[in-house]
Amino acid sequence: MEKTIRFIPKNVPYLIAGFLSENEQKIYEDAIKKFNNERAKNSLDISIKGSNLFKVLLLNQVGIRTATLPELDQIIQLDNNFLNGTYEDVPSLVLRSNEDTYERNDYLAETLAKLIKKRKFNEPVVMNGLELVEDGNSFYGLNFKRGKTFDYFEAPELNNKNNQQKFVRQDERGMPIFDKKGNRTLYTRDSGLSGLYLGRGLDLYSDGGSLAYSIDYGRVVVVGGEATSQKIVKRKQ
Repeated sequence: MEKTIRFIPKNVPYLIAGFLSENEQKIYEDAIKKFNNERAKNSLDISIKGSNLFKVLLLNQVGIRTATLPELDQIIQLDNNFLNGTYEDVPSLVLRSNEDTYERNDYLAETLAKLIKKRKFNEPVVMNGLELVEDGNSFYGLNFKRGKTFDYFEAPELNNKNNQQKFVRQDERGMPIFDKKGNRTLYTRDSGLSGLYLGRGLDLYSDGGSLAYSIDYGRVVVVGGEATSQKIVKRKQ
C-alpha cells in the first residue's frame, strides 16, 4: 500500500517525494545503455533496490530529480520512520584534498580539485550539480563535469575533528547542527573524496571510500513539484 507524507520545503511551493518507481528505474537502465565503457556500465549497474552516487547523478542528468540532503532532513523531521531502515545517497560530493589515499578515488579527487581551481583545502568542500562523463582513466570508468546548476561551498562541519559528533537536525545546506543530546551521528573522514548519504539509522555518512558501492537496502528518493499547494507529499511503497 502506498504511504504518503506532506511537508513544506523552503522556497518551493510543492514537492512530491517517494522512492524510485519501476518506470523511473527503466528510464535509468535505458540511459546506462548509452555508455560505451564497460567499467562505467558496471559502476552504474544498480537495481531498484540499491543506490550509489553515480546512480543519483545519472538520474538527475536524465531529468529525474533526486532529493537533496536538506530535503531528506525535512522528511525526517516530519516522520523519522519513513527513511528508517534504508540508506539514501544524495547528488553531492565532499572533497577534502586534491589527492586520496584510497587509490580508486585519487584520480577523481585530482580532477575535482582542478575543476574548482583549488590546491589547498582549509575545510571540506561540498559540490552540487555535477554530471557524469565517461573516462577510461578512472577506475569507475566515470568522471565528473560541471552541470548547469553546479555550485560548491566550504563545510567545516564535515571536518574530521567532528567525526562521531551528535546532532538532531541539519541546516539549510544539509549540514548537521551539532547537539550533544542528539540521537543522530556524523561520520566523516580526514582527507580525500567521498559521497554523502543517510544511513539506516538516519546518521549522516561522509567517510566512505568506494563511490560505486551499493547494497539492497539502498533506496533513491525522487522528488517532483506542483504549483498548487504549499506542502510536500512523500510516497513510500
